[in-house]
Amino acid sequence: MPIGEEEFRLWGPVKPGVARLWLRYYPDESPLYFVHLLRQYLRRGHLALDVGAGSGRLFRHGLRGSVKGLFGIDPDERIAENDQIHAGVVGVAERMPFRDGSFDVVFGRFVVEHLLDPLGATCEVARVLRPGGRFLVLAPNRNHYSALGSRLTSMWFHRAYMRLLGTRPAAADVHVAHYRMNSKRDIQRICREAGLEIERLEFKRSPPGYLRFHPLAFLLGTSYERVVEKTLSAARPGIVLVARKPSPPKSQRTASFDS
Repeated sequence: MPIGEEEFRLWGPVKPGVARLWLRYYPDESPLYFVHLLRQYLRRGHLALDVGAGSGRLFRHGLRGSVKGLFGIDPDERIAENDQIHAGVVGVAERMPFRDGSFDVVFGRFVVEHLLDPLGATCEVARVLRPGGRFLVLAPNRNHYSALGSRLTSMWFHRAYMRLLGTRPAAADVHVAHYRMNSKRDIQRICREAGLEIERLEFKRSPPGYLRFHPLAFLLGTSYERVVEKTLSAARPGIVLVARKPSPPKSQRTASFDS
């Protein structure tokens, strides 16, 4: 079903010439994809954690009313301004100030690529998750041309390019990317070592938003998507992960009860 005009605007600034092409070739691609995915796992009585919540300006998910409590963590002090969460903590994912088993769902949208120690952060996620809880991630694929370009250029270029596109005009919203948890192999290894079971791991298609600066560039990206990404899923720009913290074996639970 084609998305509406209001929902389309959530993609950020798009020039009219590019917008016509975008709606022609990607009428069903929603900027709220990850929100819809999260809603499949969130329940009214849940406590959830947004890792990399930031100021809330870039990810207007509107999930506060879907759960009992929605918390956030980010090294950016602007997390205090985030109205998408109930409470925020200034901190890093590798050392989270939460008790073991605090949350039913932990999620991160375009965050893991910025982690210097994604294994340490994922171990922390596993620690703060309750048994049976889920860890959901939407991240860029390190092998897509947009990530390759990011890895080959400097921060001043990233910031200038984001200003050109109008998606992140504030320099504080553009961060260094390391892409240490942005391939299928790395995600599988990190989840295994952190003790999480992968329920879903796939590459996701999306419009060539990084080429929105000109209709010809956007068409070139669309052609690449239709020719290369359609047949080679590992070349698609996004990675979607749903991982589960396993429950203790029944024998272990029984022993704990008997003691």
